Amino acid sequence: MKVMELIRDAEGGMKTHFLSLAKGLSAQGINVIALCNFNESSKRIMEDAGIHVIPFKISQTINPISDIIVFCRIVFLIKKHRPDILHCHGFKAGLLGRAACLITGVLSLYTVHNFVTYGRCKLSRKLIHSLEKWMAGKTDAIICVSNAIKKSLTENMGLEKNKLKVIRNSISEWPITDREKIRKSYNIEKDKFLIGSVARLIPSKGIDILLKAVPDILDENPGIRLMIVGSGPEEIKLKRLAAELGIESKVIFTGSVADIHNYYSAFDIFVLPTLSEGLGITILEAMSFGLPVLASAAGGITEVITHERNGILIEPGDINELRTALQFLLDNPAKAKQYGCRAKEDIKKTFANNRMIQETILVIKEIIRKKTAIRGNTL
Repeated sequence: MKVMELIRDAEGGMKTHFLSLAKGLSAQGINVIALCNFNESSKRIMEDAGIHVIPFKISQTINPISDIIVFCRIVFLIKKHRPDILHCHGFKAGLLGRAACLITGVLSLYTVHNFVTYGRCKLSRKLIHSLEKWMAGKTDAIICVSNAIKKSLTENMGLEKNKLKVIRNSISEWPITDREKIRKSYNIEKDKFLIGSVARLIPSKGIDILLKAVPDILDENPGIRLMIVGSGPEEIKLKRLAAELGIESKVIFTGSVADIHNYYSAFDIFVLPTLSEGLGITILEAMSFGLPVLASAAGGITEVITHERNGILIEPGDINELRTALQFLLDNPAKAKQYGCRAKEDIKKTFANNRMIQETILVIKEIIRKKTAIRGNTL
């Protein structure tokens, strides 16, 4: 079986999912062709896993001329490599990739990772709704990474429920971690308490909300530091905000990092104040390290975190509620530890990486089986 995986320029959770899935499919003996625009390190990881990587750039913004060129190249590559199915990740790749499938007759699978209309103007939302509804009828199956996304697609866009499959994100097992390695590199003493967040630095992740919530906490607790791991277009703006709030000396911006597992190990609490989230791979990762998690009750996060059982949920965008919840975890270390232990147990039971891969393979095989049966009946 030959599967072609297509993704736009991406970082964060979507990229992590793409890498895990591609490697997992290859490990199961599937011939995987990855069309992506990742860095050399990620490309090497995939090639070492036996994946055929073809450098392929799809911009996030709409550009008619370049998009037509990209579409034609997808058609060309499909005809050249003749995959059994094209699996598209994200709205832009899904739109161009599935259109190419209509031209070439190749089976199409589309994974929706987030709420594609979040933060867009009314006209843009209407256009996306129309495109998604029309394309859904031409798509063999659509995977949603959470029930929240499936609900949004059915209720807001009118997509048919029987076309949608929920396969939640999952995470790989991490190598042995070194808690002190990261702390030493940033001059964080053993007795310092480290609040951590891992996110793509874009408006929807709400890192500005976190920065606005912590000044009093950092002022009253000289032994606490905040670390923001990740990069993105908002990085300069967020650093400027930290300076305006007078907390720049206690907030560490790491930028993009490679050994992310060591950062999770260095944290004492994990916070993700996101405003919109498909599921939240960083939350799954933090839970796997036994960290107490404080997160917004946004999208699929509520399918992972149960309030006051394995973490704490707050209203998205509520600075005061975030500050109060964070102070509660700091004041109640035993309760925080309990949340972290339960979180780690839940991850082991429900979000093992092999489950996501096996469920995706089943969807791919079912699509191929149905198409083969239809073609057989028409002969």
